[in-house]
Amino acid sequence: MNTTPFRWLAVILCLVLAPLSFAQSPDLVNEDRDLVRVMRHPDGSRSVYKRQMGWRGMRCATYSASGKLAAINDYTEGKYGQLVACVIYNNKRQPIYKVSYGYDGQARLIEERMFSCPGNKLVQRVIYRYDANGNRAKPLIISLNNASAGLAPTINDDVTNAHNELRRRRRR
Repeated sequence: MNTTPFRWLAVILCLVLAPLSFAQSPDLVNEDRDLVRVMRHPDGSRSVYKRQMGWRGMRCATYSASGKLAAINDYTEGKYGQLVACVIYNNKRQPIYKVSYGYDGQARLIEERMFSCPGNKLVQRVIYRYDANGNRAKPLIISLNNASAGLAPTINDDVTNAHNELRRRRRR
């Protein structure tokens, strides 16, 4: 049996398929079945995103230009892949903020709420609006963090204020 045509076929396949195996970014690797992506920032810092098998979420660890851990964000995803919550840790791996995400009936992100840890006080709201074509407009950012004066409202204060505002509007 003449094996020359098979050798040529093997060489051609290697030449065609070899570039495809290197087409993936060197910053995208698969470690122990966990997908990892590294983003390098202009200031020399980098963010390492890791999606673990069997976990609905992702971890983002950010490192300074000198390689020291700056922060960790643990994102949790819902049934359909949408973000539901996030816990932000400092460089000592202590939780400093918790974030919840809200969506409208068309599964569009409409609000982010950031709470302090510990204390569970609402410190920031980001409200997203959409035009008639579904394009997201510039977000409205409401900073409620006045922790130095001890005035950061709790989630209960926020709900109470919203109810009071509705009552005032109805009276008019």
